[in-house]
Amino acid sequence: MTHSAGVRVTGLGVRLTAAGSPQPAGLVDSRTPEGIRAGEDETAHALAAATTAVCGLGPDTRLRTGTVWASSTAGLQEYAQTCADIPALGPGRVSPRRAARSAYTGPVTAVSVRFGFDGPYLNLTGAQDAGAHAVVEAARMIEQGQCARVLVGGSAAWPAVRPGAARPRSEGAACVVLEKRPGVGGGTDVRLLERTRVGPGAAARDDGPASFIRGCLERMGGRPRRVVLSAAAGSHIPAGVVSQLCAAPCLDVEARWGDLGAAGGFAAVAAAVAMSTRRLEKRNPHILVLAIGAGNAVAIEVTSRRGGR
Repeated sequence: MTHSAGVRVTGLGVRLTAAGSPQPAGLVDSRTPEGIRAGEDETAHALAAATTAVCGLGPDTRLRTGTVWASSTAGLQEYAQTCADIPALGPGRVSPRRAARSAYTGPVTAVSVRFGFDGPYLNLTGAQDAGAHAVVEAARMIEQGQCARVLVGGSAAWPAVRPGAARPRSEGAACVVLEKRPGVGGGTDVRLLERTRVGPGAAARDDGPASFIRGCLERMGGRPRRVVLSAAAGSHIPAGVVSQLCAAPCLDVEARWGDLGAAGGFAAVAAAVAMSTRRLEKRNPHILVLAIGAGNAVAIEVTSRRGGR
């Protein structure tokens, strides 16, 4: 069963190590994302991106704000460093703040507490699929009235040792602030098409991701105008195959900005939202977002709504 929600973006924060590379189409306006030093912990990435996203919000404290955050590394780097420092430095010489940041809920807790958000907060841990699904969860929270707006994002900070990395890995975070779409004016429809297992062990899927994509096209009821793909290295589905199956141009997040894990899946949805709000086409474009992790996949349909239509 599909789920649909109408939202609008009121804040944006992008903080990536790959800031010098081409930016996601329309994801950032005329500004350049703030560059960072590789090796900073994941919570620092999340807080920096969130600071940019909320700085333009109004001072209206009546809006109950929730937080949804997706993380790939879930404090692993901080935990590994703590384990190395305790025997080297001795008891009592490691900051207790690092312990909180090594917890798997570190980024979402830090963001929620730093800005005093009084709404519920939700942590998702996983690969590209978790980052994309975070947007769906945020939209659901708004649609169900749990909060008036949600800061939703994803982050990753890879440890220095990167065994088996099949493609360059990038670090950083990206997030947006979502609010309920007004009855009049523009906005964006975010519709969850499917969330399922793919790859080895997936039931009754002879060709894995290809079957998943065909099923998504059936649920859309037609071909998308564009496709945004975020796929983990083990997903074995190149952008060229996606473009051929969907008969539409495909933006490959990892090919352009490196492996961002959960942050890559989130960036795919954010880029699709930015594309959908462009006024380059007369018709409201339907954009298909495919976020495929090591074993799970999420498909989201993004559609702009202009002038209250």
